[in-house]
Amino acid sequence: MSERQRERRERGITPAGLPAEPTGPVRPPRPVAVEVASAVMVVSGLMGILITIEATASLAARDQASLGIAALSVALGIGFVVLGFLVRRGKGWLVAVNVAAVAGFLELTSGSAQGILFGALDVAVVLILMRHRPWFHWSPDDEQETTPPA
Repeated sequence: MSERQRERRERGITPAGLPAEPTGPVRPPRPVAVEVASAVMVVSGLMGILITIEATASLAARDQASLGIAALSVALGIGFVVLGFLVRRGKGWLVAVNVAAVAGFLELTSGSAQGILFGALDVAVVLILMRHRPWFHWSPDDEQETTPPA
């Protein structure tokens, strides 16, 4: 073992050059329900995009397609995917709750089986995000206030 490797080991640095143990406050682990809510948002956004493409292609074959509505629907699907990834990282809580609540309301009032399914999933996302709100609002300052001095 070289002198440099010995020094790095004593300072707590791994061979990859990273600290062996995290220094400072560490965010609590992501709740499984938040992971599920994130996945639901991503998958429903992707499904919305695919359904829009299929419906637009079907209507275009009959010369009844509305490209403006299709573009708006694709943009909403992309928005859901982006919000799903933000939720997974612990960001965008307020926007995600509001978007999912409005989308859930609109989908539930559509009256179609597909709308009711996606609306129910959006309501579940809202409930999960509301339940785990403290995880999203965690900050290192909170950890320092609750940790007793050593």
